[in-house]
Amino acid sequence: MKKEKKHGGKTAIQNNSLISAFKKKLKSVKKPEKKPKSIPKDRTKVIAVGVWSLIGSLVFFAFLAVLLSISTRSALNDVERQQTQNSKQKEEVSIVAGERFLSGFITEYINVKNENDAIEQRHNRLMTYLVKESDEIEQESLFDISGAQGDRVLNNYTLYNVKQEKEETLFQYKIEYSNIVRVKKKEHEIKKQALLNIPVKNKEDQFAVSGTPYISEIYDLKGNIEITKEDREEYDGDQTAAIKEFVNTFFRKYAEETKDDMSYVMKTPETLNGHLVFGDVENVSIYKNGEGFEISSVVIFKEKETNIPVKERFTLFVTKNSGQYYVNKLKHQ
Repeated sequence: MKKEKKHGGKTAIQNNSLISAFKKKLKSVKKPEKKPKSIPKDRTKVIAVGVWSLIGSLVFFAFLAVLLSISTRSALNDVERQQTQNSKQKEEVSIVAGERFLSGFITEYINVKNENDAIEQRHNRLMTYLVKESDEIEQESLFDISGAQGDRVLNNYTLYNVKQEKEETLFQYKIEYSNIVRVKKKEHEIKKQALLNIPVKNKEDQFAVSGTPYISEIYDLKGNIEITKEDREEYDGDQTAAIKEFVNTFFRKYAEETKDDMSYVMKTPETLNGHLVFGDVENVSIYKNGEGFEISSVVIFKEKETNIPVKERFTLFVTKNSGQYYVNKLKHQ
C-alpha cells in the first residue's frame, strides 16, 4: 500500500514539471509586435497649392499674351502710320513731278499753228507723251486736227486741282488761250478760259498721258462749309476780370517783346517781335479747363506805318502758378 502512494506522488510531481516547462516554453515564444495602422496623409493642401499655382500660371500667361498683343498692335500701328506718311509724301512728290511732266505736254497740246509742217511736228511730239497701247492706229487719231481754220495760242496755265481716280490721276489746269482767225486778211483774236483735264498714269517717277485731254467749264473751289462748335458754359467767376486783364497784357507783350522775354509767361515762347503793334482784344470767352482755363479771343494788331488792322483769333490754355497766370499752350485759329 505504501508503494502505491509513493508511485502516485511521483506521477504528480512529473505532471507539475511538464506544466511548468510548458509555461516556460510559452513565455519564451515572443508575440509579434502589432504595427500601428498607417493613417492616410491629408493631401488637401498639396492639391490646393497645385490648383492655385496652375491658375496663377494661366493668369500670368494670359496677361503676358495681352501685353504681347498690345505691343504687336502698337508696332503694326507704327508701321501703318509710317506707310501712310510715306504714301502721302510720295503723292506730294508725284504731283510735283507730274506737273513738271505735263508742262511740256500742255504747251504742245494747246498751241496750234495751222501749217502742215507745224501740225505734223505737233502730232509727233504729242505721241511721245502717251501710254503705249496695242491699238496704235486709234492713238494716231487722238491729235488729228484736220479741218482747222486758224491758230490757237496758249497765254497762261495754272494747276487747278488733282483728283485721284481708281486707275489714274486726273490733272486739271486752268488755261487762258486765244483763238486767232483771219477774215479778209484781217486777224481776229478771241480770248478764252477753260479747264483742261488730262488723265495720267504713273509708275514710280515715270508718267504718261493715258487718254484724250478734254476741255470743261471752270468750277468754283469756294465751298459753303459749316463748323459746329461745342456748346459750353462760359466761366464767370471771381477770376474773370483778372483773366481779361492778363489777356490784354499778354498780347501787348506778344506784339512787342522778344522770345526770351516771353519765356517767363509762356511754355513755348513766340512773338511778333515788333512786326505789328497791339491794338485791342475782342470777343473774349473763358472756359474752365481742368485746373486752368481755356481763353478764346480775337486780337487786333496794326501795321506800324499804315495803321492797317490785322485780326487774328487765338486760344490760350492758361494755368495759375504762385498767383501768376502762365500760358501752357497758344493756338492760332
